[in-house]
Amino acid sequence: MKITVEPKSKSYSGKVFTGVSELSLGATGLRIVVAATDETNEKRTLIEIHFEEARGFRVLDEGDLIPYWQSKVFEPGYCLFEIKSGGWLEQERQFPGMLAITEAVGDFREWFICTEYNCVNVLAVNPPLIREFS
Repeated sequence: MKITVEPKSKSYSGKVFTGVSELSLGATGLRIVVAATDETNEKRTLIEIHFEEARGFRVLDEGDLIPYWQSKVFEPGYCLFEIKSGGWLEQERQFPGMLAITEAVGDFREWFICTEYNCVNVLAVNPPLIREFS
């Protein structure tokens, strides 16, 4: 499966995405907070990624995503990508009946939050809201 992606966050050139520092699912949606530092580890930035209507998500250690890294399509400096093909969504669609209800809800897309210590795939119709804290 060929993986194709499109960066969807602004470029955080010179930042290191150290991990998902918060993840919560509640009445307002799925909230993911990514911690990033500069190369000297002195200035910390938090990036909040909020999906109002996530249909599903998974969290994996980045080491469990070797095919993603071997694809060499994830540009450094971005923490959010839209996976256009070859991702988790495509894998799930190979099993008859999987995501039947979700598919009936609408034409949803796959998003990927990428950090050095864990990664999150999200299935949602609408793109997330992103905001930043220093």
